[in-house]
Amino acid sequence: MRNVVIFLIIGIAVIAAAWGLGNLPGHVSATVGSISIETSASMAILAALVVFVAGVIVLRVLAGIVHLPKAGVGWQRRRRVRLGERAITRVLVALAAGDQTGARKQAQRARALLGESPQTLLLVAEAGRLSGREDEAEEAFKTLTRNEEGRFLGFRGLLRQAVDRHDWGKAEAIAREAEAAHPGTIWLRQQRAELAIQTDNWAEAAELSTADSHRATYYIAAANAESDPNRALKFAKQAWKADPAFPPAVLAFARRQRALGYERRAQSAVTDAWKKAPHPDFAEFALANEHDPVGRFRVAKRLTASNPALRESRLLLSKVALEAGLPAEARQQAEAAAADGMNDRRLWLLIADIEEQEKGDSEEGRKAQRDALRKAAVADPDPVWRCSRCRSDQAVWGPKCLSCGAVGTLGWQSDAKVSTLPTIALN
Repeated sequence: MRNVVIFLIIGIAVIAAAWGLGNLPGHVSATVGSISIETSASMAILAALVVFVAGVIVLRVLAGIVHLPKAGVGWQRRRRVRLGERAITRVLVALAAGDQTGARKQAQRARALLGESPQTLLLVAEAGRLSGREDEAEEAFKTLTRNEEGRFLGFRGLLRQAVDRHDWGKAEAIAREAEAAHPGTIWLRQQRAELAIQTDNWAEAAELSTADSHRATYYIAAANAESDPNRALKFAKQAWKADPAFPPAVLAFARRQRALGYERRAQSAVTDAWKKAPHPDFAEFALANEHDPVGRFRVAKRLTASNPALRESRLLLSKVALEAGLPAEARQQAEAAAADGMNDRRLWLLIADIEEQEKGDSEEGRKAQRDALRKAAVADPDPVWRCSRCRSDQAVWGPKCLSCGAVGTLGWQSDAKVSTLPTIALN
């Protein structure tokens, strides 16, 4: 209805204009050479309008002819963009479907139509990786690094390729370039942390892994690898603060304290750790500087003063008492540990030594030794550092499992109970 009203208004206006023009009074005459023209004013005005409209049309036609080549180029460009966008869509579909041939073909077509834009280069690289043509992918990623807007994408792709090849040195160099191209990226920080672990750069791993549950492991390893005593102490202190009862962390801190002459602090750290979780390595550290057997027994008494009734405390006191020539004290502690349910092989071997020292080479002594050795043969295995991932045993603790390469998986296992840090699996 609205359109009808508008049409009627326009028609009325045109009719009114024509009627007004037709009733316009006066005449117009013109002489050109020998030709004379005379007409009414209304016809003259109408003729002028016709000439004006015809002139505008002619000028538009001429302008179109002049700009025809440029318009053709623009049309061709729009057509290439349209076809290129269609090729990009087909690449994405082929990548999602795992169509190696189709993805690679359409990616090359998109590159030819749209040029080396970040989008086309990235698709060419991904299509190359899907089809196993790592050389094509690398070439596209390298070209992408020369594009100001796509530099980081190029470095990310090259970094992923280097990691897949286990080329850790190349990967580290690429990671530094990527950091310069796009600083502060969370993904890149995590990637650099993993590279630091792979290359045993434990200090950098600890620095980059601010929220990682394995930081104690990294700091222990960094302290053990550091040649500067003060820096080593700093790393060891960080490990100790992260887990003040974990034996490797405590010992890393205590050893650095001892190396710098802070023996009392070192002994205090070990004694505090013994209260929380007794471990044979704590005893070994505490007794290391005492060579007199009686003196070693006194040191052991001080170490175990807070929890002398624990099995590990009784085992230690029995061992050092035997070394100090106190077989009765050694027997009392060993038998108390056995009565408390301890059935480790090391306990029964110790009891065999007690029998030998106390009863000598007598029939009774030999019989007691045989009984203790038989019990040792069927006793529970001694606690050991064991990997929670591959279940392999290790002679000493280390940041990585020597069998499977996992980080933070070695725990002190006793009675099927493992004290360990969470796992990082390295391929």
